[in-house]
Parts: sequence; structure tokens; C-alpha cells
Amino acid sequence: MSAKQRLQELFAKYDTNGDGTLTEEEVTPLFIRFGMTRGQLKALLQDFDKNKDGIIQIHEFLAWLTAEKPQVMISKNPWDGKDIDTNFSVRILNTSDRVGKKFHFYFKKCENMAFPEGNPCVFTVGPGQEMKDKVIMTVEKVPFSYRLPSWTARSAFSGVEDDVSKAFVDPDFPHEASSVGSSKTDFRCEQPDLWMRARMLGDPSEAVLFDQVRPQDIDQGGLGDCWLMAALACLAEYPAKLKGLFESKHITEDGKYQISLFDVEKMEWTPVIVDEFVPCKIRRGEPAPCFAEPLGEELWVQLLEKAVAKWCGSYGMLSGGFVAWAFQLLTGEADPVSYRRYKDNSWKRRYLGRKAQIQMGARSPRHAPFYYSKDKPVPMDDFFHVMKEHIDNHHVIAASMDGSPEKTEEARGNGLYTRHVYSILNLLDEELDAGGRVKLIQLRNPWGNCEWTGDWNDCKGAQKWVENPKLWEKINPPSKNDGSFYMPWEDFAKIYDNITICPVGAVKIPAAEEDPDAEEATDDPAD
Repeated sequence: MSAKQRLQELFAKYDTNGDGTLTEEEVTPLFIRFGMTRGQLKALLQDFDKNKDGIIQIHEFLAWLTAEKPQVMISKNPWDGKDIDTNFSVRILNTSDRVGKKFHFYFKKCENMAFPEGNPCVFTVGPGQEMKDKVIMTVEKVPFSYRLPSWTARSAFSGVEDDVSKAFVDPDFPHEASSVGSSKTDFRCEQPDLWMRARMLGDPSEAVLFDQVRPQDIDQGGLGDCWLMAALACLAEYPAKLKGLFESKHITEDGKYQISLFDVEKMEWTPVIVDEFVPCKIRRGEPAPCFAEPLGEELWVQLLEKAVAKWCGSYGMLSGGFVAWAFQLLTGEADPVSYRRYKDNSWKRRYLGRKAQIQMGARSPRHAPFYYSKDKPVPMDDFFHVMKEHIDNHHVIAASMDGSPEKTEEARGNGLYTRHVYSILNLLDEELDAGGRVKLIQLRNPWGNCEWTGDWNDCKGAQKWVENPKLWEKINPPSKNDGSFYMPWEDFAKIYDNITICPVGAVKIPAAEEDPDAEEATDDPAD
């Protein structure tokens, strides 16, 4: 066992809830064993919690233990000698002598400030190299406010030649065109230039199977499988569920992984074997994954996407599908439910016809026929409480809008896209600063960007947040363009057309009896 694997096992021992992170409560017993006081521990946590999220991810833990930490300094400079004008520069020193580092800087709660390199801004610094650049500045002589950026550092492509002589190569899913396939719909399926081991796309010495499992780690690539990425983002709220699909919880020496997927036709879990090679494109002279590209060194998103592709026959078979099918495959819950919006903005419950699904071909993500139940439609206001009850019962939820069958992912002009699946993360019923209440819903775009631009979007400059600073402080919505956002319930319930719900906790959803005379809902698959 390598030193890194021993450190990973040490991390896992104190990661009591298995979510791939260490909270202060979890890490305290470990360092008290080393004779450290609680005051020293608090200072230490601040040192290696580089992205300042209050929790320690495995890559942060390992970087601290191996004492290979990049140096980042953020300095404030007067602009043209005038005190009222301000700019900030960042200086980065990559202390690694092996690989480049990619630094992401995020700015939150800034008013009347400009970001010359964008927000977030990204810099790649080579091994042993140093760089300096201006990242934030006032735009004019008006009152302004700012907070210094938070940042993360992850390995960039190492350029190390890969010794694949001992790497497992899956003979049943070869590294060739047949495994990539092509799109059978009007959604995309990017064609690769080469296949490469996922661990080699960053620093192979830092690669892990699981880091912190969270919705923000999932970024859809050049494949029309937002329905799958949205399902993963929903399930990332329950890390143990996702980790339970993998036989090994750590990166394997030979790159061979066994992942369990649920066969709705046999009603049993079935193992799928995959190797670690993923299709890649050459971009700016470096290999980058064609499809899912997780945030950081973790491999689970790419491997799970590959296992689903093998299950279906090729990556191209994932281009267009239903999130209900993904929920079945990943949770073992054979009967997710759906709601469809009527013209009066009431919502009608539907059930998934498994008999019809199996007859159509249960291994196609585009085969998830829903039928209208005998339940009465639920009015919009009452439906909020129905949804909240599902959230409270640990049911994962996804939503989509209808669109023109001739157009894929059509922009609505409000930051939202049709025929595209969004994860629903939370529902809130909050008091406004001036009295009264507001119902909000939190969603996430699996692209990792492109967010709602209407009322209650997550920019503090948005009028609703300006009018409710106390509520802003309480909710603290992420103001970076990471794909997650809040919007008013009333807008959501009039814009979205389809909602799919699946249990992952102990509280099940009562299954409806299949009615041979029920009306089938003719939904289009999402990208």
C-alpha cells in the first residue's frame, strides 16, 4: 500500500459520515491525539481550508500533510495614487516541482467593482513558476464594497508520460469509435482525439476516487446527458448513496472499478466493470475530457458516466434521456413519480409505466413512459407544500421545461433553457425584512453556469436582495456563477413543466397501480 493510500485510509477513519470531508468536530480527535490544543487546531484548520468553506476536503488534507502548498498573496494597491480608487492584485507561486496548478478565484458580495480577468477567474501556473495579475478594481468614484476572493488550487495536466503496461483495459468497452458511438437525437456527442486515464488529466499522485461529494463537483461536458448529470447533482446531497455504488471507495492501482447499477427489468443490482480511460480532446495543446469534467482530482463522476454508457451500449446512447430513468438506475427505486403542469398552473401526478418501459427496451434512457394518475390536480400554492414534504422526506427532485422538438436547449431570455434538466436542491419559506413572506426554490444547472436572471437571482446587486439584506445574510446564496441559483416559487411554478421525484431515504412514495386506460404523457427527452 502506498503512502498516499495509507493517508486516505487515515482520512476515511475520521470521516465518520462518509461524505469525503472532515468537519472541525471530526478532525479534532485526530489532532488531539498528536498533542495539539483546540486553539492550535483552529488556527491549523484555517491554514489548510483553502477555499474557506469550513470543511476539509481530502485533497486539502493530503496537501497539508505532504507540505506542498502553493503560496497565494492578495495585495491592495492605490490606483493612480487616489485613495478612493482601489485595485487588488494576486501573486501566485506554485511550489510544486512536478505539475502545474490551476487556481480558481471567486468573488462574493462585491458592489461597484470590476473584475479584469472575470469572475470567477482562472490562472494556470507551471511547476515552480510565479505570476502576478490584477483581479479586482473599482469602476468609478462611487460607494463600493468588496470581500477578498476565496480560491481553490487543483492540479493541471501533468504532462507525465503514462505507463499503462499494468493498467486494466476493459475488453468489453474498447477505446474506439464503437464505444463513443454517435447521437441518435438532435443533442450532441463530441468525438474524441484520444483515450486517456482520468488520473493523468491532473497530478496522478493527487488523484482520488472521491473528494468532497457535492452538487458543485459535477460539470456536464460535450454530451447531451444533462438528465444524468442533474440526477448525480441531486444524489450528491446524499454522498453515501453514490459511494455505495462503487465496490472500492478509493482509487485502484490498476484502474479497474466495479460499479453497481439497478436493472429494472430483473429488479436487481448488477455489477458493471469499467477501466479508467476516458475520451479526450486536445485543447490548447493539452488533453481534456470530452464529456463529464469534475471539479478537481476526483474520478467518480467520469467513471459513473462511463459505467452508464457501457450499460446503454455507447456514450452516444446517453445523448438525450429522462432523469426518471437515471433515478431508477442509480437508486434502485423502480417507481419514481412525476408531476406535469396544466395550463392553469396546477400540477397533475403521473406514474412510470414499468411494463411499457420494459417492452420498449429498459436499457435506453429515452424509454421512461409516464401515465396520468387518477389523482386530482394540485393547485400551485398547495403544490409548494407537496414539494417541501418531498424534500423533507429526502426525496431527490429534478425539473425541466418543454421546448420545440426542432431546437435543443433553447434559451428563454431569463437565463433558463428548455429541454434541459435542473436539479432542485431546496425550498424555503422566509420572512422578508419589511414583513411578509417569500417562497423561494433553489435549483442547479448541470452545466455549472447559466443561471436565472430574474427576481432573487444570487447577485447581491439584484433588487430583491438589496431590499432584504438580512435575508441575504441568512441565506447567503453563492454569488459566483456555479450553476446554482434561487428563484421565486411563483415564477418557477409557471415556467417549468415537468418535475420528477425519487426517494432516497426511508420514506417511500406510494406506487400507483398501472391503469391500461390511462393517458400517456408525451414528454420529449432532455439533453
